This record gives sequence, C-alpha cells and structure tokens, in this order.
Amino acid sequence: MSASARSPLSGCAILIAAVCMLLFLIGFSIWVPFRQAAAMEKFTATQAVELPVAEVTDARAKALDDRLTAFQEQLSHSDASAELALDAEDLNLAVAHYPQLEELRGTFHVKEVRDTDLLIDICYPLNGRPRFSKDGEEGLMTSDRRYLIGTMRVTPLLSKRELSLRVEDLEVPGAEVDPGFMGHFSTLRILERYLEHPQLGPAMAKLTSAKVSAGKLILTRTPGAPIPDVVSDQQFQKTGSRFIAFLAGALLLFLLLAGTVLFIGYRKQLRKIEEQERTNGASSDV
Repeated sequence: MSASARSPLSGCAILIAAVCMLLFLIGFSIWVPFRQAAAMEKFTATQAVELPVAEVTDARAKALDDRLTAFQEQLSHSDASAELALDAEDLNLAVAHYPQLEELRGTFHVKEVRDTDLLIDICYPLNGRPRFSKDGEEGLMTSDRRYLIGTMRVTPLLSKRELSLRVEDLEVPGAEVDPGFMGHFSTLRILERYLEHPQLGPAMAKLTSAKVSAGKLILTRTPGAPIPDVVSDQQFQKTGSRFIAFLAGALLLFLLLAGTVLFIGYRKQLRKIEEQERTNGASSDV
C-alpha cells in the first residue's frame, strides 16, 4: 500500500467521536440541573411560610417524657410487648420539645392523623436554579432557595433500624407537582441521622410495627415478631436509578451512532484504498 493511500481519516474520526462524547456528557450534566430547577419552579415559592409550632408547657412536656420513658423501659425487656400511641398533638409537641427534631420546627406540622395515614403541612427548603456566586458568597456556584409549601399524605415506613415516612401524595395549592420530583420525595428519612444515637437508634431497631389507626401513630414491639428488613436503596433512589438508566441509554445510543459513522467512514476509505491500489496496479502493468 502506498503512502498516498494511507489516510489519517479513521484516527481523526475516532478522536472527533471521543471529543463529541465528552462534550455531550459535559453538556448533559449541565443541562439536567437547569431542567430540574425549571420544573421545580412551577410548584415552589421564593419565600418561606412559617408553620405553627406547638406550645410547650412543663406539664405537657413532662407527660410526654414520662410516656416515652415508659415505652423505652418496655423495649429494654426483650420478652415484653411494648406499644406507644401518638396523636397529632403529641407529634407536634415532640417536634417543639425535643432538640433532635429542632430542624423540623416551623417547616413540619402534623395537620391530622387519620384512620390509615397522616396529613402533614410542610415548608420544605430546596436548592433552586444554579448560578454563579455573588460577592461574599462561598464557592464558584450556588443557588437561591426555593420552598415547597403544601400538604403531604404519608404512611409510616419501618425498617430494621429506622422509622421513616413514605409520601403517598403531595398537594401544592395552585400547582401540580412534577411526577419526576416525587421520585426524590417518595420517602422522608427524618430520623436517619439518629441511627447511631445511643437511645433513639436501639429503640428504632427493636420496633416490629409502625402503623396509623384510629387517629394515632402506633409503634409496637411484639416479642418473636420478625423485624422488618432494612429499607432498600431502591426505595430511596428511584429517581437516581431512572437517571442512571436514561444516561446509560443516551450513551449507548451515542456510541451506536458514533460507531455507525466510523464504520461507514472506514468502508468508504477502504474502497478508496482498493480503487487506488487497482489504479496503481493498472499503471504498473502499462
């Protein structure tokens, strides 16, 4: 094969394909947060709303403390049954009284405990559209706060070591919540940070049931009853899994297109080389 027949086209095509793939990944990673922020702006607000915080009196606080202490004492005996029933007033008092739940104050208010679920008013802070930091702000990029203000319908979700809330429905006045967002918001792990807490962690690990009945959240430990499995990552990462699957599909499609282009280019180049060799061979015969 002559030097004139050799061409860097194939190598250049591979380099171009690699650069295009890199640019695609960079562009896609930049586009996704802006797309999510744009969708979120349709059902969130720029200003927070202060939700009611229960009044804490010495008598009410002591009564709740005594009930929780008695429940914890029951849990300490492995062969004893234990049950704690909390109504909406109890739950709101717990948020207002206990420092472990301080971050929920003003943003989380139990509106009603019904027969099978709870209605909870929320003012949940979220990160808004990404932007460059202004003078005095840390980092290169930041975002302004957005607030998810509405009422969610939840049911208790008990894992081997954790009590959390499964969001069954979310209503925002005057707006419709994006279905994709609900993947992020399908489960609230409000007690996750206390899995290693010396009192709360072991207490949650001993529970065998968490349900709502007759206007109360009922936590029980039944001796011999199986402890629910740990909440799987699939339950907490539904949206993340869909995102990864979408990204993998996009990459696969891109690679197929790039491979097709390279294959077509290679076939064309190969035909040119064969034609050149035939031409050179004919010239040599002459």
